[in-house]
Amino acid sequence: SRRSEAVVDSGLDPLDADAVRAQVAARLALVREADYFSLLGLLPTATSYDIRRAYLDLRRRFEPQDLLTAATADLHDDLLLIVEVLDEAYDILRDPNRRSRYRRAIEATR
Repeated sequence: SRRSEAVVDSGLDPLDADAVRAQVAARLALVREADYFSLLGLLPTATSYDIRRAYLDLRRRFEPQDLLTAATADLHDDLLLIVEVLDEAYDILRDPNRRSRYRRAIEATR
């Protein structure tokens, strides 16, 4: 089934609420850092292929429909935020021109 495939792909068992909570908390910390490259687990020199691959992997891993159970239902809003920012990051970084401008802006703030 699609749900069992998502569990295998993500490496998380949605029945292990502690593991799910830890993953969500770690990704939320990256969302708060506001660095799209870090959020996707990439270096600023990542290629378009790397960006797409990382995005799709994370998008699958944090899909609320596949990850939430009764024990983790309170994480719904956090997961929606993570998914929203992942989508935003991919939208910016998938375009080479926008990615270049974003990279320069990030480097200027460091």
